[in-house]
Amino acid sequence: PVSDQLLRRADLIVVNETEAAFYGDLLHHGGGRVVVTQGARGAVMYQRGVEMAWATPPKVRAVDATGAGDCFVGAICVALLEGMEPDAALTFACAAGAIAATRPGAQPSLPTREEVEAILAR
Repeated sequence: PVSDQLLRRADLIVVNETEAAFYGDLLHHGGGRVVVTQGARGAVMYQRGVEMAWATPPKVRAVDATGAGDCFVGAICVALLEGMEPDAALTFACAAGAIAATRPGAQPSLPTREEVEAILAR
């Protein structure tokens, strides 16, 4: 488990549904954003317990989910640090994670920015 003090200081916490259920309301006590990933159903972003954004990934044929979650986390960090709005950042991250799931392996499955932008343009 992660300490309450650490959760309160985090600017961004990304958890899956199981982790969100485990930590419960504790995730929403700090001032940072909380993203709950939901696999093929997408992701939801909260701030102080209030839903602020929601996105679904593009439809893809998944072959290996290894690394897709890590890809999502990296992409959401890039998007937010570049100043994207929460909806756009989640959409970008969902697309990156979806692309990663279409390829075998972890690191080899990571898409380029151009690939993410191309799938979003469809």
